[in-house]
Amino acid sequence: MLSRYAVTLSLLAVAAVACSDSNSPTVDAQVSALDQCDPASFNAALGNGACTKQGNVTLTAFNNELNSTHQVASWQFVPNNFTIRVGQAITVTNNGGEKHTFTEVDNFGGGIVPALNSASGNPTETPECAALAANAMIASGATFRTDAAMDAGVEHYQCCIHPWMRATVTVTD
Repeated sequence: MLSRYAVTLSLLAVAAVACSDSNSPTVDAQVSALDQCDPASFNAALGNGACTKQGNVTLTAFNNELNSTHQVASWQFVPNNFTIRVGQAITVTNNGGEKHTFTEVDNFGGGIVPALNSASGNPTETPECAALAANAMIASGATFRTDAAMDAGVEHYQCCIHPWMRATVTVTD
């Protein structure tokens, strides 16, 4: 099991990589989708393959944290607030054990799982999540790349499965 120190160093390294090339419009910004699902408890309740990577958060602990805080801290995008330049894309790597999405939304809101929407305080599914294609899921270990044709402004991305996983991206000229 990784120590908190090792996890902190890993997160800092991911954040440094994500921000290090923000001045070059030809280099993608890097984002990591993270979770800490425990395969034994998640797969027993949700079906084989729901969690494919060893984590230390049981489904019971996940539900308890979600119900008390409306989020699960170890389910997140890193970094979750960053700046890129016009012409840059974003590459998202799923370093967790569950499927995630990195979906551009006009406004943050609920995703495609009503129980997670309710528990996270996001009862209304965003239109972008409602229209989500089945192939938009990013499997554990997989990578997704956004379109580089973003205009200057602020963009919002969220996981349509875990709606508290959010990123705000400022796009500059």
